[in-house]
Amino acid sequence: MDPVIIENLKKVSFFKMFAKDNAVMEKIAGMCVQRKIKKGKTVIREGEYGDELFIIMNGQIEILKKTIQNELYTVTSLDASAGGVYVGELAMIDNDIRSATVMAKTDCDCLIIKRNKFIKFGDENPRLGLEITRAIALQLGRNLRKTNSDVITLFSALVEEIASEEV
Repeated sequence: MDPVIIENLKKVSFFKMFAKDNAVMEKIAGMCVQRKIKKGKTVIREGEYGDELFIIMNGQIEILKKTIQNELYTVTSLDASAGGVYVGELAMIDNDIRSATVMAKTDCDCLIIKRNKFIKFGDENPRLGLEITRAIALQLGRNLRKTNSDVITLFSALVEEIASEEV
């Protein structure tokens, strides 16, 4: 197995617990397919169904959301040089529509894991599949708590803005 793939997988938060177990890392790498994505191409499109997790080995991506007016705005940019950059992890858990658009800001090299391969991996390796699923769930929980905090902050700012206009 390509050591560059293994090293990139070790940086992903929900695979880190296996970083010292080469046999497990090779099994995880066995689920991956490599793909190059050209600058400006859409990796994931908000509102479409998706069944792939993308691990960005090198390059930069932008996470975009649609406004009520259906215009895209940039939520954040991520650079793979920081290590452990991934998008689409929710697709490993459910089979629903994508919550954001992801665009390649530069040419990107990615590892892709399809949901059906992840489920098969979990069926064949129940303990490993459970540990990875728990780690994904922990990350999703952190994201949800941050989103909740952001919503409260925005709501408070809106209430203050309205109150100051009434005076």
